[in-house]
Parts: sequence; structure tokens; C-alpha cells
Amino acid sequence: MKRLQENRIDLINKYLQASKLNPELLPEILDHLACEAEERLWDGKPFEQIYDNLMETADTQALLNLSVDHKNLLAMKKSLNDVVFEGRNKLYGAYDLRKSYGQTIQRSVLMGVTLFLLLVMFPNLYARLVPESKPEDIAYIIEANPIDIVPEIAPKPLIEEEVAPAPKTERFLPPVVLPDEDVIVENLPPAVEDLEHAEPAVETVEGSEDVINIIPPAPEVVSSKPATAGIEPKKEEIFGVVEQAPQYKGGLAEMGAFLQKNLRYPSGAARAGIEGRVFVEFTVASDGKIENVTAIKGIGFGCDEEAVRVVKMMKNWVPGKQAGVPVKVRFTLPIIFQLD
Repeated sequence: MKRLQENRIDLINKYLQASKLNPELLPEILDHLACEAEERLWDGKPFEQIYDNLMETADTQALLNLSVDHKNLLAMKKSLNDVVFEGRNKLYGAYDLRKSYGQTIQRSVLMGVTLFLLLVMFPNLYARLVPESKPEDIAYIIEANPIDIVPEIAPKPLIEEEVAPAPKTERFLPPVVLPDEDVIVENLPPAVEDLEHAEPAVETVEGSEDVINIIPPAPEVVSSKPATAGIEPKKEEIFGVVEQAPQYKGGLAEMGAFLQKNLRYPSGAARAGIEGRVFVEFTVASDGKIENVTAIKGIGFGCDEEAVRVVKMMKNWVPGKQAGVPVKVRFTLPIIFQLD
């Protein structure tokens, strides 16, 4: 493709400058006319004829009109702030505030809408991120270690022994034969009247005259036949520790399977994230029945009642034995509630 020489491009440039074309439009119009001339040279026309045709098309009036239109377009693109602050100091803060006002409002509206959407969608988003626990997500750890509870023995109250009052006595010594010089007149025997209300003794003691010597009765002969009429039967003793402790039929594995099958985690405790141990105390009777089930220490939120309910559902245990005889045994079972 033929290209214009530098002198021909300078010729077109001088013409455009002489026609008082807007300097902002000069590069674009020059490039357009140069391309048009190159295309016509390709058709075999001489440059002088091409130049004359271009001058007829882009005459001075057409270029002037193009400059005016360009100025009007630029004026239309100016904002209200440029019109207000035309000829003024635009470095003043008011111009920057007015110029960025639209962007500030746009960002504020965008942030407000985003915050509103987050507040509206937060419950649904939280439900998706933190789903409710399912029954299969709950694990149970069961410890079935018997706990020996030794009851405290209260000390026996001290009983003060009553001291029987001393009987009244009069000093009365048996007579002793002594020489005359050794006889002491003071040791005279008591008078008969004094012995009516006192007993003879080695010395005189001012005691009580109402003391009567009581002779213990002879032991009664116990009959070989037991008397059953009017005697209440002896209550069965409840043991805390025995030689052979009671156990669940099938052992700890069967008891763990039973608790895992029947134990339900209370919904309130699951939502609150409550975990811990519930100690359930009950009595295993001599026939293996479960009696007096109660929670002696728990964690609340329905876990204590659930543990008591499941223990009451248990079948008969193998009773504990003392000296080979089935007896009642108090048993404490810890049940652990734990969330995965």
C-alpha cells in the first residue's frame, strides 16, 4: 500500500492549522485525511488532484462548524459542578465534596442495602451453617462402675450413769478385849435406836434413810418354742457393699446397648449444649427388681428425668449376694450425656 510522504502530510497539516481548526480535533482530522489520501493514491490518482478534492470536502467553513460542534459537545459533558465552579478556585474543599457527592451516596446506598440483606438473611444463613443436631449425631458414653457408698455412723450419745445414793450407816466395830490402860472410851457401840434407821458399817456416814436393798430376780426360763404372736417381722436390710455385687443381665455391653437404644437426648439440653454426668441411685431387690429410682446428682435441662425414666424401664437384674444369700443392694449408676 502506498503511504504518504512526510512533506505531503505536512502540507495537509498546514492547511488544517490555517483553517483555525480546534487543536483537540487536529490529530484526529489529520489522520483521517491522510488515510483518505492513501486510499485514493491506491486507485492511481495523482496527489495534486486528491489534495484539491480533500480541500473541497474539508473546506474552511466545514472545519469551523466541526470545531463549534466539538466545543458544544464538550460543554454538554461538563457537570453542574464544573459550571458552578468555572473560573473559581477548584482546590477549595467544597468542589471536592460536590464532585464526590454522587459516589458517596452510591456507596452509602450500596452499604445500607447490603447490611439490610445480611440482617434479613442472617437467620437462614445461621441455620445453614449450624444445622440442628440429628439423633445419629448424638453419642452416648456409659460408665457402669459400682460406687461404694459407706454410710456415716453417728456417734452414740453419752449416757451418764446414775449413781445410787449411799445408804445411811452407823459405825459399829466388833468388841476387842484390851488391857485397861489401852481401852478408849470413844469407841462405844451404837445404841439400838440408832441401828433402827441405819446399817452397821466400819464408819458413820450421813446418807439417805430411804435406800432399800433390792435383790435381783432369778432369770426366767426361756421356752424353746418362739413366741410369734404380736411380733412384727424383721425388715429386709439394704446393703451398700456385698460380697457379690448385683449386675445387669448380659453384662455392661448389654446394658450399654439398652441405654443407647432407649435414651433420648432432651431437645432443650441439646440446643443449650449441656453435657455431663447424671448419677442415678436405685435399689436392686433380692428378686432382681429395680426399686426407689432417683437422681442424686444431675445436670438439669431434662437430663435427670430422662436418666430416671430409662433406668425404670430396665428388666430384672441379677441380685447381689451376701454369704450366698440374695439381699437388697443400693446401687449407683453414672450416665453420661455428651454431644458430638
